[in-house]
Amino acid sequence: MAIKTILVPTDFSKTAANALNYAVKVAEKTKSKIILLHAYQIDLYSPDLPVEYFNQINSLTKGNSEKQLVSLISKVKRSSKIIIDHISIEYPTVGCILETIVKKKIDLVIMGTKGASGIKEIFLGSVAGEVIEKAKCPVLAIPLKASYTGLKRITYASDYHSSDITILKKLVEIAKIFKSKINVLHIAVAEFTMDSEKDILKTFINKVDRKVEYNNLTFQILYGKDEEKEIEKYLKSKTTDLLSISTRKRTLLEKFLSKSITKTLSYHTIIPLLAFHYKKSSVVFI
Repeated sequence: MAIKTILVPTDFSKTAANALNYAVKVAEKTKSKIILLHAYQIDLYSPDLPVEYFNQINSLTKGNSEKQLVSLISKVKRSSKIIIDHISIEYPTVGCILETIVKKKIDLVIMGTKGASGIKEIFLGSVAGEVIEKAKCPVLAIPLKASYTGLKRITYASDYHSSDITILKKLVEIAKIFKSKINVLHIAVAEFTMDSEKDILKTFINKVDRKVEYNNLTFQILYGKDEEKEIEKYLKSKTTDLLSISTRKRTLLEKFLSKSITKTLSYHTIIPLLAFHYKKSSVVFI
């Protein structure tokens, strides 16, 4: 998966600024170009308003947007030599992001997630959640408290689907750039015995080994009765710099968010989430 162009949507918030900082580091490492995008909307629907007035408001709003984008770019260029362009347009945010992905042949979207809830925020009605669900390229969601410290360890959550092979191949291309270790993680919740789980994992490993070439690839099973608790423990252990999933896994993450996890998700606020969009039907190897 070659990364040549990264799209970074911004609303000029601290969360978006943090995502841009992260994106700059990724762009430097991958030698990619950044497109900084601000989509604004003018909520003037009264038919009694003169066209001239609307045009004036639009011009002022666009001018303010351009000014803030240029300011952000100037800050980036003080410390980085990456190529960075910008787009300012009146358009609903999600639609604008999705359209830009297609028009500009975007390889990766990097965007912030709001609030103190990290992954919870991504999947509960957020702009990031909608983009992840609909985007035709991977989306890297950056929580406010996350900072780039390298990507030494990447975790991919797997349920042994055939589509995982395709996604792992893409992850390997990224991992080679960052010299990352990829840990393929499966959470077993007592559906099978431990011996059966190990046999299933062996079958999956054999299939991966035949199709994915990467020496720094490990596999892990977490056993437990509750997926939520196991992912909590794993993320709290700080054994990964990035959690990667397929959009197929969205329902799994929603399970994590639907119970007691809503009381505190502080451990999620420093773990970026890389989501791969996978629409096609996928066979379960088991």
